Amino acid sequence: MEAQKKNSNFIQLYREHITEIRWLTKNNPVALDIFLFILEHMDYKNSLACSYSVLEDYTGKSRSTLSRSIKILKENGFVSIFKMGTCNVYTINPEIAWSSWDNQKQYAKFDGVMLISKKENKDYFQMQNKKNIKVISNDNRNGDK
Repeated sequence: MEAQKKNSNFIQLYREHITEIRWLTKNNPVALDIFLFILEHMDYKNSLACSYSVLEDYTGKSRSTLSRSIKILKENGFVSIFKMGTCNVYTINPEIAWSSWDNQKQYAKFDGVMLISKKENKDYFQMQNKKNIKVISNDNRNGDK
């Protein structure tokens, strides 16, 4: 059991693609930063759902800079991008990096790691910061006083 836990939080990088990662390092450090951010937060199927706002908060870069960098990642085969409402699901190319058993690469199952930003969800974060939770009695729910 301990051996399974020991290796449960790993990411494999494939040697034959280290050259591409080095290229990214030299040619677009913002794209590399986004690539590493996705690696850090992705699920065990290489995917992460998040909005541009999350990436803006993390990198401190403008939307247009992020868009250009993500385009480089996509066009050069580092990621695939799927639409999910108003956010994207970024999937790292499993031939570059992988975080699960090798025989799982053939499946397109998404476990659902999603990052949300405080900026986009102010109501939720304000509610989480409240120390007192207001309890409504059964009488008040029914309109009785």
